[in-house]
Amino acid sequence: MNRRIIALSFMLTLCTMLFSASISFSGGKSTLIMREGEKSVSLTEGAEVISGSMKITASSITLSGEDWKEIESRGKIEITDSERGISIKTSILWFDRIDEILVISSFFELDDIPDQLYAQAGSLRYDMKNEKLEMGMQVTLMKVADGEVMKCSSESVTFDRNSGILSLLGGARVEWKGDSYEAEMITVDTSDNTISLSGRIKGTING
Repeated sequence: MNRRIIALSFMLTLCTMLFSASISFSGGKSTLIMREGEKSVSLTEGAEVISGSMKITASSITLSGEDWKEIESRGKIEITDSERGISIKTSILWFDRIDEILVISSFFELDDIPDQLYAQAGSLRYDMKNEKLEMGMQVTLMKVADGEVMKCSSESVTFDRNSGILSLLGGARVEWKGDSYEAEMITVDTSDNTISLSGRIKGTING
């Protein structure tokens, strides 16, 4: 069997395994490891993985685990989810595509188009089944509210996309419509833009 036939057989086997698990991939280079108790696929040079409505591109991507459930990416990472309307840029990503848990342990930028929200911070855990985003390490977040930008910042932020509740904890600050609010914890109900403060609070209200 010549090298061309071996390479073709390898690619056909790999594609069959990946597509059977509703996942597809591409990359300039790929490495497959198959041994008892361990299997993985490593992609580089324009690596791309599509799982459901999510597309991940990165400098390198590794798929592993039962049904290729774990995806690890490094380098220049771009994530887009056409169903949820979310896009993320970062450099270190771990994603469990079966349980739909996405974890970022590096600086990231997130655009949430349906919620008109932009955020950047140093870490993110996104529970996609429950639509809950947990951001940490000095969060800056901007949300369009009543036609104006509401700017939020704190040590950590949780955003429940289902309820529309933003929870800011640790040195929380909100600036909106010329007013500013500061507290240990600030909650914003984005459905009606109600702002609630708790802990030691202070604010400046114009008009």
